[in-house]
Amino acid sequence: MIKNFITALQFLTIFTINKKHAIEENDLARSMSYFPLIGFIVGVILVNADKLFVVIALPQTISTLLILFISVLVTRALHVDGLADTLDGLMGGRDHVSRLAIMKDSRLGTAGVLGIFFSLFMKYLCLNSLIESDRVAVLLTAPVLGRWSQTFMVFNTNYGRENGIGKAFVGHIRSSSLLAASLLAAGLTAFVIVRLDIHSILLFVSVLFGVLLLTYLGKSYLIRKLRGVTGDAIGAMNELNEVLVFLIFVIFSGGN
Repeated sequence: MIKNFITALQFLTIFTINKKHAIEENDLARSMSYFPLIGFIVGVILVNADKLFVVIALPQTISTLLILFISVLVTRALHVDGLADTLDGLMGGRDHVSRLAIMKDSRLGTAGVLGIFFSLFMKYLCLNSLIESDRVAVLLTAPVLGRWSQTFMVFNTNYGRENGIGKAFVGHIRSSSLLAASLLAAGLTAFVIVRLDIHSILLFVSVLFGVLLLTYLGKSYLIRKLRGVTGDAIGAMNELNEVLVFLIFVIFSGGN
């Protein structure tokens, strides 16, 4: 249990708990049941950083920019990089072979740059549109639900390449691990969002349903274009689902 948690933490973030921690291929898939918890830890870091910026009297616009920078730094730009590579492949390739080849290229294309800009700028606008309580809630829940979506991306599907780090995840997560991740994600989200009013319950249902729907549609599209799921595709869907959660919070806040 602890081993799988450490595996998930060290894979998804810059934090190293144990440098001698040995990771076997099967451990990566097992660790995915802890992905939503790792997302919550990332969210706690962002919320506390945001509070620190308030204490030192930074303007909210600057605080928001720093928060987004920290979110990318803490995750080693893992998901924005996946989004950029995926968009470059989808926009530049003519078939699944050429798309996968472009995605593997370390050079960043126009589509990738625009994708990163869109994702971060949309989060920036959303955060600046939310009151403090909603700002805290979305910083906690978006990383949880984004990483929850990764478990659905790899469940019961094929890997799009012959080799790659994503191969250890795709198609190897068990139903029990998916269920555990889902319960954990729903529980953490409910803990943050749900209060004794219909508004919070509707928000809770909307973010869960929205993430499930976008993941299903995105996964279906990516499998059709890439003949499977890749590590970049998993990261891309994580990032897109975080943006979706931000947007849903703004919609429920009335744009205030």
